[in-house]
Amino acid sequence: MTTEDLFQQHAHGFLADYLEFYPTLGAGLGLHLYDGRAGEYSPAAIDAFLRTLGAWSRRFAGLAPEARAGQAALDAALIEQAIARERFQWEVLRMHERSPIAWSDALDLTTYLKRNYAPFPERLRALVSHLGEIPRVLDEMRGHLREPLPSPIVETAQDVFEGHLSFYSTDLPQAVGAQGESALRGRFDTALAAAVEALKAVCAFLREAQTGANDRFAIGESAFREMLRTGEMVDLSLARLLTLGEAELSLLTEDLKATAARLDPGATPREVMARLSHDHPTEEALIPETRALLEGLRQFLIEHDIISVPGDIRPIVEETPRFNRWAFAMMDTAGAFEDVATESYYYVTPPDPQWPSARRQEWLTKFDYATLKEVSIHEAYPGHFVHFMHARHAPSMAAKVLTSYSFIEGWAHYVEEMMLEAGVDPTPQFRLAYLAEALVRQVRYLVAIRMHAKDLSFDGATRMFEQYAYMEPLTAHKEAVRGTFDPGYLNYTLGKFMVRRLRDDYRAERGGSLSLREFHDRLIGLGAPPVPLARQALLQRDSAAVL
Repeated sequence: MTTEDLFQQHAHGFLADYLEFYPTLGAGLGLHLYDGRAGEYSPAAIDAFLRTLGAWSRRFAGLAPEARAGQAALDAALIEQAIARERFQWEVLRMHERSPIAWSDALDLTTYLKRNYAPFPERLRALVSHLGEIPRVLDEMRGHLREPLPSPIVETAQDVFEGHLSFYSTDLPQAVGAQGESALRGRFDTALAAAVEALKAVCAFLREAQTGANDRFAIGESAFREMLRTGEMVDLSLARLLTLGEAELSLLTEDLKATAARLDPGATPREVMARLSHDHPTEEALIPETRALLEGLRQFLIEHDIISVPGDIRPIVEETPRFNRWAFAMMDTAGAFEDVATESYYYVTPPDPQWPSARRQEWLTKFDYATLKEVSIHEAYPGHFVHFMHARHAPSMAAKVLTSYSFIEGWAHYVEEMMLEAGVDPTPQFRLAYLAEALVRQVRYLVAIRMHAKDLSFDGATRMFEQYAYMEPLTAHKEAVRGTFDPGYLNYTLGKFMVRRLRDDYRAERGGSLSLREFHDRLIGLGAPPVPLARQALLQRDSAAVL
């Protein structure tokens, strides 16, 4: 066996063990041998996983240097980084003991319903198997959680688990309907009843936990820096990160004020933004106009040679399924290994026809034309949809499985800015929509650092979203809450910073000339590695200065 063959054997062995521990990830990637499983996260199972990680770390360390050549070098770095990240998550951060939300992925059954990757009876059998494991998973969660829990996290966990309960009680039986043979339907009904009772018990537990909850959600400076090192391969001082973030906030704020003044010099930015929200499609036109908008963005990419657009494949624009209507608009791409149900969906959520007229009109203000274009750039062209179409052809299994938060969301945020610079829409209305979204991501960046590693209070974080992102109190509150259980939501902006710097360094190596299409194709063709690894792959002389 050659050293290259030995490395590939090791890489595939590690990934098999990794997906065995995270079967819902494997199923979502399109590897349906993992269907029907929620995963096992008992203390014994977690300990066994950590021992497995240690064994793989030693095996990779023992490989000869020549085994790490070409793509193998990138794969080895991806695997080593994944091992470090998992150890940190389970041994240091331990969110499974502090956040019920960390357990919610195991409860997601929508993969079996929304993609026709197999005949429905086959998918229903997998769904029933997965459903049967839900009570055990919820028992494992209860066993791990350490009270008192942080109050903002419990607040959101209540919403999350009430949402799961509603889905299991109403949407799931409606989606399954009368399909499947009677014996299988009987198993479904039995498993569903047990899962619903288990979810009711969790919801009651969370209501009780809220009465004794505290405000100690911060992970601390040491853990925050370790999160960045192990998750994103970023090892910079928080002072440096804050300086960059504050400078960007100032630039964006001044730009937004100037842009709002162009539209109405006598109004405040908040007033101008509120006025623009009333320029939106009708309920009936929302889906067809979104479809036409995507086609226009796609054509812009082609005509301006910005990135290679995959063939004639287009996302299917549809109303969001009832069981997924928690977002206004979102992209649902096929898994990297999916070879049957390869279609991607761009879901848009119109107002519920049962709502009163005033509420329906208020909902539509979220879809003003400028914001709809901005969101569609992030979600579809050339954001998540184009990225994942390229990533389906990533050069290795490791590159398809192991991804980083800052690359995925950093790319989608970077392209918002890039498309503005490329002239996709020169109107001040679109610029204002971009700046409004960018300010939300910028405040997330600063709030994440200050709440978890400094001394910013939850109320202080809420006020920052109100003041600097021009949010209403309820929306600002929800953004601050997210920061308590998702300290990594700084990665939208952190990733944008790193991709922007990589593009500038890539251009500098070429004497100041740059083909956007070449750079973008090469970058997202890597998959979604931590951006420092992308620098090693794309630059001839990586200075290691990620920012």
